[in-house]
Amino acid sequence: MLLVTATPVRPGPLDADVALWLVDLAADDDALTAAEARLTPVEVARAHRGTPAVHRRRVLLRAALRSALGSELGIPPGQVPIGTSPAGRPHLAVRGSLLDVSCSASGAVGVVAVGRGRRVGVDVELVAPWSSDVLDEGWLSPGERRALTGLPVTARPLAVTRCWTQKEAVLKATGTGLRADPATVVTPVGRATGAVAGWEIRDVQVPDGWVASLAVTPEEETPR
Repeated sequence: MLLVTATPVRPGPLDADVALWLVDLAADDDALTAAEARLTPVEVARAHRGTPAVHRRRVLLRAALRSALGSELGIPPGQVPIGTSPAGRPHLAVRGSLLDVSCSASGAVGVVAVGRGRRVGVDVELVAPWSSDVLDEGWLSPGERRALTGLPVTARPLAVTRCWTQKEAVLKATGTGLRADPATVVTPVGRATGAVAGWEIRDVQVPDGWVASLAVTPEEETPR
């Protein structure tokens, strides 16, 4: 069973417990039509409530999420029972399932992560030019601000974007999303891996110009 417009990320140290897929959100109209056929009527209606760009992103990412879970379960993507938490986090609506899922999109790049007995969160972002204004936006801790300004200016765009993806990945994994204060999730500025708020952080291979991070429970647990 193939994922629509998606390719697996090269296996890494967590490959046995986490499957990662890159999603081409700039796929052509034929791929978009094929992807939409895998969605439920409710999902299609929600996608059409957005702008053309939002519609395309929602359809392609949701179809890839369905295909990834369908591949794990051995059932057609359209039959995968997906629920959504009040915070907007997707989950497999199967009692007792050990599968967990998270997804993210930025521009033309999407990422889907499926945890096998592991709670996961993933975030991808386009790297933006550095601006000191980010230091006053409120989502960085004092220590992170000091660490960022201690880096060479050329290293700051990637570092601050990775900092954000690590925070978002953890907050998605916990299920709170941005209802929680990102400044309370302190990241290892300048490093792609490490431990953040009790979660294992890994770098995700994405195209140049983007950065993505994965948060995963350090020990096996049943996804909530």
